[in-house]
Amino acid sequence: AAAGRQSRHGYAMLFDDEENSYPGPSSDWRAMSCRALKDRSRQWKTVDWTEVAAAEGQQIWFTIRQKLRPRWWYMALVDCSETIGENESYELRYEVHSTNVNYGWAEEFSMDTRFTPLVFAMLLVAYGFLFAAQLHGNRRAAEQRAQEDSASGKAAHPFAQLLTMGVALALIESACSALHLALFAKDGFGMPWLQVLAQFMSVAANFVLASLLLLVSQGKCISYIMVASDAWSMLRLLGPFLVSCFALEMWGEHSVSRNYTTNYVYTTPVGWCLILVDVLLLCMYASGLRRTYLVERGCEHAVFYRTWGILYGAWFVVLPVTALLAQMVLAPYVWLIVSLGSKKGVTALLYLALVVGVWPGNTRTYFKLEGEVVESRQRLPGLLGSFLRRAPEVHHSASRKKVGLPLPGAAR
Repeated sequence: AAAGRQSRHGYAMLFDDEENSYPGPSSDWRAMSCRALKDRSRQWKTVDWTEVAAAEGQQIWFTIRQKLRPRWWYMALVDCSETIGENESYELRYEVHSTNVNYGWAEEFSMDTRFTPLVFAMLLVAYGFLFAAQLHGNRRAAEQRAQEDSASGKAAHPFAQLLTMGVALALIESACSALHLALFAKDGFGMPWLQVLAQFMSVAANFVLASLLLLVSQGKCISYIMVASDAWSMLRLLGPFLVSCFALEMWGEHSVSRNYTTNYVYTTPVGWCLILVDVLLLCMYASGLRRTYLVERGCEHAVFYRTWGILYGAWFVVLPVTALLAQMVLAPYVWLIVSLGSKKGVTALLYLALVVGVWPGNTRTYFKLEGEVVESRQRLPGLLGSFLRRAPEVHHSASRKKVGLPLPGAAR
């Protein structure tokens, strides 16, 4: 065994993402000579098989200094032995721990993930505030209905319930992500199961928000009354999309991590499938908004559909636009933070707009969760076939005075 170890020649080699170093995975690497691999590597060090065979193993250190721009780095173990027989095999266990020593508390993070802890810390604070505000709003609305001796005084409105659930899911996602990243900053590992839970909560929160927007596009809580069955029907409709998107996202991230590439999940074929779902939801939203606007064109609510309705719909295009920018304009090391900041930031702003829009006592909003219901003589054009039904209109007193600047979703 000692003679076998002495006849082996192995190296630890370091490559970067330049074309003349490691341009990407290829079958050509197997045909390269050891000399060619050394020429392509930025640094290489000899593997001492005597130290490797010892209980503590061998430690190899590389120091990287970058000048022009951040690069992706790859470490490879190469066996350059020529006298080892084909039937002789051995097992080599190794660990790689890389740090960015100039990043201080964030030294465990790569360049593209360096600021993610700050993003999720801010989201945690924002959603904590929104969740507390929404719960307080629900209590105020319940108290108002109880004073009016309403039969539904003890239950929140279905739209408010759905909104509360979406904010709660986003809050859980932010908490799980912030905790995982805080632990990752200490040991470079964190708690991967928390990350998976956060990803599922993120997908669920996004689809709750999509459900709310599709209901708005049908005029629910603005021109027509909404009942509990509307919310559950929408969730059942989008449920399969939720499960499929979560499975695709997990599969896409796993496949990218296994391919040793710098690709972002949304720039892969699997990622484009996820983007296609957003485009499909945008088409559904735009179709419903257009039909509702045509019905309400001569009414006061038409202003909402051609202003705030269009702005709300911009949420569906954030991910496709950032993916296109990643492919055409942005450097690979900023893909993640730009996409994360754009999508999460717009989602938080939209949840804020909805919380303000349904706030009890807000007289400057188009959202009406309570009101006198009369049977509608018009039928709102269908968006999703059998899901639709004749919707009664909600009428309110015309004597309300609108003062001050308009809020999100507010009348002008």
